[in-house]
Amino acid sequence: MKTFKKAGLFVAKKAGVVGAGISALTASTMTFAEADANITSAVTAGSDNVTAVVAGVIAVTALGFGLSMIVSWLRK
Repeated sequence: MKTFKKAGLFVAKKAGVVGAGISALTASTMTFAEADANITSAVTAGSDNVTAVVAGVIAVTALGFGLSMIVSWLRK
């Protein structure tokens, strides 16, 4: 009978640890899903930023080239 009581206490003590492990696993799975969504949105935003910067650089270059052409024509 003592053996069964000890076994029952052992199981009761370990049940809390197993429950904590399962809840930690579930929480980490949710965190990984959120992290994946955050990474995807960050990549999209970064791609949009690169597109805007490239367009800005091209616009500034075209403006500078155009102004230098106008100045050179005015000097003639």
